[in-house]
Amino acid sequence: MFQVGQSLGDYAILQELGKGGFGQVYKVEHTITGRREAMKVLSAGNSDATEQIERFLREIRLQASLNHPNIALVHTAFWVNDDLALVCELLEGRSLQRLLDEGPVSQERAIGVIAQVLDALSYAHARGIVHRDISPGNIFLTEGGIVKIIDFGLAKAATDLRLTREGAPVGAAHYMSPEQIRGARDLDARTDVYSCGVVLYELLAGKKPFEGDDAFTIMKAHIEQAPPSPVAANPQISQELSAILLRALAKRPEERFQSADAFLQAIKNASMVPATASAPRSRRSLGRPVLIAACATLAILIGILVAAVVTRPGNAQSPSAKSFAVPAPPAAVTPDAEVPPREAAATPSVATKTARKAKTRQPSIPGKPISGAALVEPTEPESPAQPESKEQQAPDTATPANAAAEVKPRNPVVKVLKRMNPFQQKRSTSPNDEPKN
Repeated sequence: MFQVGQSLGDYAILQELGKGGFGQVYKVEHTITGRREAMKVLSAGNSDATEQIERFLREIRLQASLNHPNIALVHTAFWVNDDLALVCELLEGRSLQRLLDEGPVSQERAIGVIAQVLDALSYAHARGIVHRDISPGNIFLTEGGIVKIIDFGLAKAATDLRLTREGAPVGAAHYMSPEQIRGARDLDARTDVYSCGVVLYELLAGKKPFEGDDAFTIMKAHIEQAPPSPVAANPQISQELSAILLRALAKRPEERFQSADAFLQAIKNASMVPATASAPRSRRSLGRPVLIAACATLAILIGILVAAVVTRPGNAQSPSAKSFAVPAPPAAVTPDAEVPPREAAATPSVATKTARKAKTRQPSIPGKPISGAALVEPTEPESPAQPESKEQQAPDTATPANAAAEVKPRNPVVKVLKRMNPFQQKRSTSPNDEPKN
């Protein structure tokens, strides 16, 4: 349309930056100030020229009324014959689409980009202006890291994935809201919220939420299908950010964030912990209770083992044995192995007599308890024990009663009772010690 070196008013064309169905974009220089700027020229040589020019004029006035660091500034506009030219600030850098061609970006960078876009949209929405065409191609990343929205509210050139039919809503099919696809006339800020959600999804997941071979398939998916989980596409996305993103992509406008600022505040406050880090964190959080339970179980087991060792049979020093060291009835006293066989097999009357004699010979020692056997008084007259010859005693040593008497008691309780009973104290006896008539 115009050639490099050609002058348009006070501007000299330095370079062609791009072209589309509506016209061309040039890098120009103001011949008086020397400032380099960008010039967009809308061609009037197509069938929709009248409608396009009217829309272009309206959007030029809207964008020229905005002054925000994240919106490309409009400097001036003028006619060149039948063509309309718009002059705005020249941006050095690359479009967001170029960045997306390299793959997904980190959560921090994605949020940093979309936060600047949402801040600019919030500023425009407060002044009644809806962009309606938010897409990576309309978001520019300057070399200084500043994000700029360009072509604010302008209908873009048609491609195989753009709406070109007369009367259809303007916008890229991949980034249009469901109500915009249906051709709603009362679009508001929530349609830009949806488009920003699609851009953020692509930044984080590395792909668009809906794909298709043509614009119709993609638009149908925006209306009917739920977007895939961002975490499924990229596990490095946090669960909280994924939920925020899905809310921005709600089909019904009333279910989305109701403003760009609400969307902005949500992503600023979202946790950045990747979904893949949630499982290890949960396991670590469960480690402390499990360790405490294991220690408690181990302590119980140690207590059981200690109790078993202390109370096992044969341990004369165990507390359990001492706790049962109470006076026992005479019948429970086991004769000592050193007691003569005749005494071990004696009848109850003889045992009572022997106990009385032992009490007479061995008075109780202060501080020592006296067993019940030592205090039993006979209730019947006792007959004197008859001495027996050694020949008569010999056979008794082989009887079962004597054999049992020779077995050393193993019960610790009995041992304690024996020590406490004066009758059971060891003494040197012989058959000659028997009382004589």
